[in-house]
Amino acid sequence: MGNMSIRNVPDEIHQALKVRAAKNNRSAEAEVRALLVESVVAEKKGGFGTRLRACFAGVEGDELEIVRDKAPAQPLELG
Repeated sequence: MGNMSIRNVPDEIHQALKVRAAKNNRSAEAEVRALLVESVVAEKKGGFGTRLRACFAGVEGDELEIVRDKAPAQPLELG
């Protein structure tokens, strides 16, 4: 595996990465590594929307018959 050093990261970005890493139970280095991998994978495979669309490629949506209630909404009674 390759190694890399990243210099001159703004303090607010570095702090945000540390907070994000803590939320994900990772070190800041592991968090940056995960972000880089996720970014490259998304670029190759597409983002979430692209993958979701691929899962439902054969579904047109017109086979669902949903009858909408066209009655006007009634105001909520508060109190």
